[in-house]
This record gives sequence, C-alpha cells and structure tokens, in this order.
Amino acid sequence: MGFLDKIFKKKEDVKSPKGFNSLRVKEVVKVTADSVKVVFDIPAEWSNQYVFIPGQYVTLSILVDGKEERRSYSICSGPHESLAVAIKTVPNGKVSTWANQKLNVGDLVFVSKPEGNFNWNTKDAFIVAFAAGSGVTPMLSIAKHLENHIGDMRLFYGNKSESSTMFLSDLKTLKNTKTHLFLTQEIKEGTTNSRLNKEAISELIKSDLNLLKADAYYLCGPEEMIKSGLETLKLFGVSKEKIHYELFTTPILLVEKQDEVTEVFKGTSQVTVILDQEKIEFTMDENSNSVIDSLNREGYDPPYSCRGGVCSACQAKVIEGKVTMKMNYSLTEQDIENGYVLTCQAQPASEKVIISYDA
Repeated sequence: MGFLDKIFKKKEDVKSPKGFNSLRVKEVVKVTADSVKVVFDIPAEWSNQYVFIPGQYVTLSILVDGKEERRSYSICSGPHESLAVAIKTVPNGKVSTWANQKLNVGDLVFVSKPEGNFNWNTKDAFIVAFAAGSGVTPMLSIAKHLENHIGDMRLFYGNKSESSTMFLSDLKTLKNTKTHLFLTQEIKEGTTNSRLNKEAISELIKSDLNLLKADAYYLCGPEEMIKSGLETLKLFGVSKEKIHYELFTTPILLVEKQDEVTEVFKGTSQVTVILDQEKIEFTMDENSNSVIDSLNREGYDPPYSCRGGVCSACQAKVIEGKVTMKMNYSLTEQDIENGYVLTCQAQPASEKVIISYDA
C-alpha cells in the first residue's frame, strides 16, 4: 500500500493540491549513505505536463504529522529518462528524512509541474560549472543533455569524501563532461583536498585561462560556495549575464546584494488576484504579510514552495498597479521588468493592484 493510499481509504479520496498531480514512485535508488534518487512513473495523459528544461525543479507535497510540507528538488534526469529527483538527508529535515527512510516503490506522491529559472540554454556550448553536495543534481541533468549536443562541461564538484559524492559513477560515463573532485575530508589521487572557496576557484582559473572563455557559468550548492564563485568570477571580469546560480535555502551571505525597499505603501489596497481564471478580491494594507498569506486566509491554495523568495513557484504577473517584494533571489532583472513578482514576498504599493497567476 502506497504512502497516499495509507492516508486515504479510496484512491478517489486523494485530492491533489492546486498545481500538483499524484504520481506513483517507480524506483527508489540509494545514491550514497544519506541520499536517494526517486524516479516517478508519469501517466501518458500527463506526459506533456512534465516536459522540462535541464536545470529545472519540481516541488513535492507530503503530509508529516498531519501538516502539509512542500520542498523543491532539482530534476536529475537526462533525455529519454523517467522524471527523477535526488534527495539528500538534511539534519532535522522532515521531508528529506521521510524520502530516505520511509518512501517506497509504489507510493503516491504529490508532484508539481517542472519550473524554475536555472535553465540551460542550448546555445551555451562550453560550460563551466561549480557544485557541492546535492547541488550537482541540476548539473547532472544539464550534463546528460549536453551529450546530445556539440559542447563540453567542466564540472568542479565539492564533497566531504568520494563515498559521499552523489552520482560520481554517472558523471564518469559522460563523454562531454570532465569532472574534477574537491574533497574536504579525504586525500585521494586525482582530487583536490580543499573546499571550493575563493582561493581554490581563483587558482583553477589562473592555471587554465581557457576557463574564462566559457559561454556560461553555473553554480549550485551551499551559499558560501556560490558567494565565493560569484566574487571570483567577477574579479576575473566575467560578465554577470553569463553567470547563473541556484540556491536551495534562503540566503544570509548574499542578502547585501539585494535591493532594499525604500518606500512602504501606507493605506489600504484593493487587490484582485486571477487564479485559474477565477477573480479573487480582497484588501491589504501595510501590515499585511504577503499576497500568498492573504490568499490562504481567503481559503485559496495558490502555488508556492519555499516561501522565502528562493524558488519561483509562486511567480505571478502584475497586470495593474505597483507591488514591492521584501526579498527576491530567483527572478531575473528581465522577469521584474516584465512585471513578474514572487507573491510570497509581494506587498501592494498602490491603491489598486491586479495580479495574475495565469498570465
């Protein structure tokens, strides 16, 4: 009996959250001692909904102790492979612990459609990538897709030890990707005993200036590593348009990079939200938390995942009026210019606001 089957007596009683489908787990593969790859079986009628761009993620929704928990995980699948994500156990992590200890083949899991802006552009033929830990998952998907194109990836991948390195055997089989390991707790021939910090990344570039000729740079992993990579690439004159990074947690070190909200709207705003072609109207003022919280209070279930401005699951478009965001770590400058906001961080800045999830 599957995970959702245990909760609901009848299959027809299972009701997916808005934007999610109930998918059957096809495989649970142990990747390392503390991580698994979860492969999903997608019914033919939903196959078009799960077409993805390498680098994107899906969000899982599960019940833990009677409370819904949502977590986003990068897709690690290649071309013609079943949709799969890798989940590494996080200390005190409710969902990651459940996935590694309790999830079984045949279980039903609520899974969102693929989304996210950390995407591989097929025009990027020469890629330099920096990853650490589970940050390798989107890189693996990009690398697998790169096998069918003319191009190369140089992947610099940090972990504690070789045994804790996720997907090492998969990476070794790829012809167009050259992987170099950085290990912090093990000295091994052919690897570097160091963290992927500013000094290490700087030495890499100095020893091989061809790295500066890359079409694009991708970074994914702990915030400290991403910050080191961003600062070092900037120091060597790499344009920010070529740099793409993905955070898994709400940042602390990179907060100073964000624009501060200098003006706070005072008064009451009439807000209209268009969600699945339905118009929802309510009021918000300067004391309201966010558009998503207001929608939840109205009894609606808009799309969301992290609620921390890191993912883009709650992205919507401002059709009329002005909106400010408390934080933004996923939308690009072009997204914002086009009117998109993260509704988990959005607050009205005019007397009338219209926001559409359908745009």
